Amino acid sequence: MKGQGLDRQRTRLRLWLGLFFIALALPSTVLVYKAYDQLKWESFRQQQVAAAELAARVDRRLGEIARVEDARPVTDYGFLTGDPERPGVQRSPLAQHPIQTDVPGLVGWFQVDEQGDFSTPLVPEDARAPARYGIDPAELARRQAAAARIEGVLIGNRLVERGPVPVEAPGREQAASAALPETAPAKVTAARERLSQQAFDALGESRYANTRSATDKAKAKVEADDGVALSAPAVQGLGPVEALALDAALAKRAAPAPTAAKPAPPADAVLRARTSAASAVNSPRREGAQDAPAAAALAAQRGDRGAASTVRLFTNTVEPLTLGLLGSGHFVLFRAVHQGGARIIQGLLIEQEPFLIGLMGEPFQATGLALTTDLIVAFRDEVLTAFRARQERGSISSVRELSGALLYRTRPREPFGGLELIFSVGRLPVPPGAAVIGWVAGLLTLVLVAGTWLMDRLGRKQIGLVRQQQAFVSAVSHELKTPLTSIRLYAELLRAGFADADRRQVYYRYIQEESERLSRLIANVLTLSRIDRDALIVSPAAVPLTALMDLVQERVTAQVERAGFTLVLECRAPGVVQADPDAFVQILINLVDNAVKFAAQAEPKIVEIRCECPRAGWVRVAVRDFGPGVPRAALRQVFQLFYRGEDAARRAIPGTGIGLALVERLVQAMGGRVEVVNREPGAEFRVELPSAPDAQYTG
Repeated sequence: MKGQGLDRQRTRLRLWLGLFFIALALPSTVLVYKAYDQLKWESFRQQQVAAAELAARVDRRLGEIARVEDARPVTDYGFLTGDPERPGVQRSPLAQHPIQTDVPGLVGWFQVDEQGDFSTPLVPEDARAPARYGIDPAELARRQAAAARIEGVLIGNRLVERGPVPVEAPGREQAASAALPETAPAKVTAARERLSQQAFDALGESRYANTRSATDKAKAKVEADDGVALSAPAVQGLGPVEALALDAALAKRAAPAPTAAKPAPPADAVLRARTSAASAVNSPRREGAQDAPAAAALAAQRGDRGAASTVRLFTNTVEPLTLGLLGSGHFVLFRAVHQGGARIIQGLLIEQEPFLIGLMGEPFQATGLALTTDLIVAFRDEVLTAFRARQERGSISSVRELSGALLYRTRPREPFGGLELIFSVGRLPVPPGAAVIGWVAGLLTLVLVAGTWLMDRLGRKQIGLVRQQQAFVSAVSHELKTPLTSIRLYAELLRAGFADADRRQVYYRYIQEESERLSRLIANVLTLSRIDRDALIVSPAAVPLTALMDLVQERVTAQVERAGFTLVLECRAPGVVQADPDAFVQILINLVDNAVKFAAQAEPKIVEIRCECPRAGWVRVAVRDFGPGVPRAALRQVFQLFYRGEDAARRAIPGTGIGLALVERLVQAMGGRVEVVNREPGAEFRVELPSAPDAQYTG
């Protein structure tokens, strides 16, 4: 029953400690999580600011390209900038070959007149007299090849219309025809292919439509006119932007508060503005006040960039630049020029990959974003390419945590508004405070777990101590009651006169022995009380070992003989020991009493006390019995306060569990040590005390 009560107390202790642990762990976990989340948010915000700065740099670079091309005179798209028959004529700055430009991936400039005739500043208009312009035949061939490449890309992307081929087709037409796909039927090569300005219009109208819708319209028109299907390379995009499934929760959290903005004009209004503007610039009164509304409409359509508004250059009207994406993957940056009642398309052809790498990929790789962020480039809601982050160590998030979260999304200004820069999180870098949070969380966890474990051990120890104290009180009560009962019994017999002279001597001896037993018990309890109060005082002095052993023999002989044992005392180590006589005698009495109790059923019934010098400066006093010995598991526990082994409980051996604990504390107080070893048979307790020279003896 006592064991069951102890188990219930331990169960309740663990239950309360578990509740205490949870009560501290939950708020601590929430605090650490909130701190960690705030660090992630700050790191996310820093990456977002860096992405916005990079996007702004890209936008400025694109804007510079647009300003240069917008400001370019109409005459620059010819090989010569003036009339070749007049003095002062000079080459166009676009006529340089090889092409020198700041636009990455630029293939070349081109011009398409109202009849669909193609020209480029690379080749002189009068191709039959190249030497007149200082061009040798080899250079002319290279220029014509570059021009054929530009024209072939435009024709190969269905920006064409068909008509009969004149007999006097120049070499440039042959070069253009050579650039057509080799699989085209004979009917195609027999027709004159003119670049269609309507296809350029369709390319510009598809501002937010599918990327290849304009070229598909042109292809359908060509096939309907000639009944011939054309084959040309088509760009296979990486999929629509909506298929990315980016988590925009954190990006919305970082977004500024919405402000009242003027709604964008509907698509049909923009189209009507474009149509009315085109009608206005084609009307005979293009220099009148009626041109202002058209210019305003075009400016509203193109955005707030000043260079994108319609510009009137004397008799020429230059429309804003437009960016289109061909089916082959080339970008076309073009504009419409109304000159003398005719409409001309002027523009430049750009290769997609070098353009995106030079303007976006290389600046992206040069920043810290390349280590943590993915950059996705889209055009008109179609993904073109992605620059992946270089995964490295030192990230605050795991491999999947926040991976793919939308970081920042923006579009450049017109005419590059069809492009879109999408930054998504690869891994968040570790902010400076993350290590501190990690150490604090680890330390808090360690303290909480270790503290709970220590409290559990302390509580269990206290519960065991309480149980031992209860058992001690019960044992002391029993130990006190037994000698008192015997003393009272023999005292009453003597008082009643029921004993003769011989028996009176026996009764007197019993009363004396029980009184001594009672005195030993009271002395142990008092000594224990002084130890608990830290009031134990011993006075070691230089005492002859023989004198101490005489005191011990006088005090324990009767105790041993009454228990039916024989005392064997051997002391062949003369000298002086540093000890308190009273404490020394109490130690030996407790050891002898322990031997008598645990070896009561042993044979032979002998208690040995020996003295020896194990090493210089030390004296050993050993007390041995011939009983069952001490179990190996209990060798380190026998000196614990209130400890009583299972054997003592099973054999109902009397005792309080404080005798050996007092032995250890008294020996340590005198500067010595005590140990127990098993012998064959029995157990031997060894007390070692420091020795002293004979000269120090004062007794």
